Amino acid sequence: MIRRTSVLDLAIPFVLVLGVVRLALRGTYGSLAPLSYFVPIPLIALAIVEFAIAKRVRDVINHEADAKVMTAIAIARCAALGKASALGAAAVGGAFAAMLLRVLPIVSTVSAARHDATVSAFGLAASALLLGAGLLLERSAIIPNDPKS
Repeated sequence: MIRRTSVLDLAIPFVLVLGVVRLALRGTYGSLAPLSYFVPIPLIALAIVEFAIAKRVRDVINHEADAKVMTAIAIARCAALGKASALGAAAVGGAFAAMLLRVLPIVSTVSAARHDATVSAFGLAASALLLGAGLLLERSAIIPNDPKS
């Protein structure tokens, strides 16, 4: 049985990646290509899929009449996917936050920084959406009123 993801579990990868990317951007931002608006799209797509899967898993766990059958191993895999997505989203969010911290001070003077700030904010929002979807998927696989979970 896996334990529930805590705030500390999410804060550690967020802060570590934020620090590493912030240090890396300190000397290399000027040589990077502009961020593409397509970078956050896979995060949003994965979040949408995970929200849908979370509903299905929740229906199975709650024994809804119209729920399609799922095996126990499939539900466990969904919980693991949710946990992994939440942790990954925290790390990616840290990278987008580092980029925002790097470009916000120079937005008024560098035109590429304005574009990168917009994409980074969009990416940070997409990361938050995936983090929420991952946590919901993980939590939906927990049996209600079960003392072990």
